[in-house]
Amino acid sequence: MPVPVVTASPAEELEPSPAPEAAPPIAVAKTTRPASGPALPAALLDAARRIADTHRAEYGTPITAAHLGTRMGVALPVATAALAQI
Repeated sequence: MPVPVVTASPAEELEPSPAPEAAPPIAVAKTTRPASGPALPAALLDAARRIADTHRAEYGTPITAAHLGTRMGVALPVATAALAQI
């Protein structure tokens, strides 16, 4: 019975290609925020700042997180984080 001859396929004959270079790091704008708070979008913070400034101008007191959340239509934790960041 004849013995089959095994030949290397073209893929096996090639040397392994070098690993692709790592992608360069992406520049990310860092915002000042408390370590425990979530990162909030700039548009949300701008709106919170505008509402808080208007409230202080009209009433002479800082806005509460509950009132800010009601005015913005966001949950209390989001309003609290926004107040901490503005």
